[in-house]
Amino acid sequence: MPDGRNTRWDAHRRQRRNDLIKAARAAVHIIGPTVSMEEIANHAGTSKSVFYRYFEDKQGLQRAVAQASIDFMEAELKKAGTSAKTASDGLYTMVLVYLQLADSSPNVYNFSTAIPTGVAIFRQNMARFLQRAVEEFLPQYKDDSGDKNLAYYWATAAVGFVRSAGEEWITDQNDPHRPAAEQLARSIADWLLVGIDSLGTTRK
Repeated sequence: MPDGRNTRWDAHRRQRRNDLIKAARAAVHIIGPTVSMEEIANHAGTSKSVFYRYFEDKQGLQRAVAQASIDFMEAELKKAGTSAKTASDGLYTMVLVYLQLADSSPNVYNFSTAIPTGVAIFRQNMARFLQRAVEEFLPQYKDDSGDKNLAYYWATAAVGFVRSAGEEWITDQNDPHRPAAEQLARSIADWLLVGIDSLGTTRK
């Protein structure tokens, strides 16, 4: 039988770790992506040693924040995707959720992706979600080649496309000419599924 005290202690550690991640996110959101561990600890009302005990170093904390952000984003994507009836609508809702969440706190987004492992967490998780969506709406791209089928390569390329456009877009929050998230998401979905000539002006 599992030791009840150990089980309670494990639950306490998980909760404490989650609380520290939330506190770090709040500090980064306010102070900025270059925030120091000391500033994060001060904002959280604790010491740096507590953060080091749970995350080892700043990169460990960045990885944890990145994973928490992806987990939240994936939950939102799943909720948004349930109403999609077509591949276009599904892709539009996914891109829109990504843009809105990244735009809600560019500081947290940039903090999470400031290290290669943080970028990898975003890229791999987003690609996996997009691949599943493509396989559902366009089953012809799901073949016998395993996980790395045509849907996988499309999704991998699509993530790079979406991230590049999204990261440029969130830097322009004060630009009066910046397109709305809905407009950009619809355009990106059309570009990825149809091409830049989504209106068919060059096709005869």
